[in-house]
Amino acid sequence: MTHTDDRTIAELDALVEETYLLWDEEWVGFSWRNYTHEHVRRVRGLSTTLAGVEGADKRLVAYAATLHDVTKSYDGEILTGPDGKRVLDENGFWRNATLPPARRNVVTDIYDRLGLSGTVHHASGGQVARVLLEARGFDADLIHGVETAIIEHLIAKPDSTLAGRCLYDADTIDANIGMPAFYRNIQISLRNQDVQYAARGEHFPTWLDENLAHFLQGYLRERIPTWIESKAQDFVPKLMTDAGKAVATARLDRLRSA
Repeated sequence: MTHTDDRTIAELDALVEETYLLWDEEWVGFSWRNYTHEHVRRVRGLSTTLAGVEGADKRLVAYAATLHDVTKSYDGEILTGPDGKRVLDENGFWRNATLPPARRNVVTDIYDRLGLSGTVHHASGGQVARVLLEARGFDADLIHGVETAIIEHLIAKPDSTLAGRCLYDADTIDANIGMPAFYRNIQISLRNQDVQYAARGEHFPTWLDENLAHFLQGYLRERIPTWIESKAQDFVPKLMTDAGKAVATARLDRLRSA
């Protein structure tokens, strides 16, 4: 990484943050308004660490991580069919409603010019990243590597690129395993309670003030241990690098001991 790379990544990071702020929705799916940019920064740090251990191109991974969720805000609520089940596309990915921004910038212009509406963010993000890097004069090999890693970050395979596997592991770990994921679980749980209580005409914060000890008893002593073990069973085996599995295992051990 050169000083020029540092400046360019800072510029792209600022563009990504600006892009997220084009949407006014406070919550979409399992994310709140400021979550995604904070997630991107953590994923960049973790994915480049994994790349260093695994021998991947850290420069390529840094650019891919910075741009891997650049079109994430277009992914609206998950679509469900008449049977209540989530609708899948031809590749088995959940389909989302396309959520348009309230304002525009260069990223939204590229998105529209390429006709990416309805495309899952890993695919649309790879194409937008390619255009952004081409405009900055990067060589074709790096651009191809970044686009490929972004496409691979949602579901990596054993034959995926090493950069893509490092990015996939970092993205999966940050969202699901460790203290940031624990905090995310808290936010999602409280949000769900807010919605459920409001549907009954009740106010969850008022109930929580009066029943905090009872709520924490059930949440911390019953739900969280189950949540931790579900992450160990469902996510760690799917990680694609030894370094990623080591990080995930260490984070789970810390959660168990907390």
